[in-house]
Amino acid sequence: MRRFAPGLAITLVSAAVLGYAVDWTKVGEVLRGANLKYVALAVAFLLLSTAAKTVRWRLLLPDTTVASVPRLYRIVHVSYLLNNVFPARLGDVARVSMASHLRGLRVGHVVSSLLTERVTDVVTLIVCFAVVSPFLPLPDEYLRWLHLAWWTLGLLAATVLAAAALHRPIARLATVSRLFERLPLPGWARDEAESFRDGWRQLFTRTHVLRIWSWSALAWLGAFAINYMLMRALEIRAPMTVAVLLTCTTNLAMLVPSSPSYVGVFHAAATISLLPFDVNASRALSFAILAHLTNVLPVSLLGAAFLLWGRDRMSFNFQAVWGRQPDEAAGLDGETGAEATAPR
Repeated sequence: MRRFAPGLAITLVSAAVLGYAVDWTKVGEVLRGANLKYVALAVAFLLLSTAAKTVRWRLLLPDTTVASVPRLYRIVHVSYLLNNVFPARLGDVARVSMASHLRGLRVGHVVSSLLTERVTDVVTLIVCFAVVSPFLPLPDEYLRWLHLAWWTLGLLAATVLAAAALHRPIARLATVSRLFERLPLPGWARDEAESFRDGWRQLFTRTHVLRIWSWSALAWLGAFAINYMLMRALEIRAPMTVAVLLTCTTNLAMLVPSSPSYVGVFHAAATISLLPFDVNASRALSFAILAHLTNVLPVSLLGAAFLLWGRDRMSFNFQAVWGRQPDEAAGLDGETGAEATAPR
């Protein structure tokens, strides 16, 4: 319980500050007046964005594995459900478990694919913010915060570029895998290290790199469209650049430890991000509440449906996975389907 205390404390503080700062009667009025047509469009963009992220995930996995996009789409939604219900990002653990039971996949493949997902997401958000930030209609008193954000993102970009420039030397260091043969490690540890290296290489494969970044861009364009539609639903007259800013700040806020589904920190980030654009606190919090529900409820309901459907095995017994050969996963998973290759 102690490990979850900081996140719970941050959630409670965020909720308390918001509860004190806004007029909840006005919040209710704004939410009741939401244009459901735009909310429905936002949900549609959410599902399309999730589909694009799933295709990108498939490209980050080995081509030879039996892992179709529809199958991975189900796994993604189940992981979202668990992340929204349980603490400590249990959904990510379940995602590794379910995917590693597919034939041709190891835990190392799946973990490296999740890490490369984070890399592409961070880079995409940095680039998008850098592009739109000069066009944000910010009052003069907020410009210093914009400049601080530029410096911060510049340092992050330099770090990412350095990592990209050094990926070949890092890849050469992967020959250290030969050392594993000399170390008294079990065979499964050497196999997982090798699979992790192979998974990381997918991001830099020439046949995949353009498609990976293209699908990543499409996924985030969908995320920007979600926030823009929800602003229109609540009659917040702000340009698309503000929707991009909202996407960046709320996603960065979700890196902060908090309760399941990021209650509190998400709402605080979204509310604060709208205040400089002549949006009052009550309407800004109304947007935060509506955006949170839109991003959490549809994927959670789909995840629950897929979980009850029972087509995907979820087990946290990783010893059974570590101790097998990749081709034995079909026996654990119960699938004997045809080979599925990466989308072209």
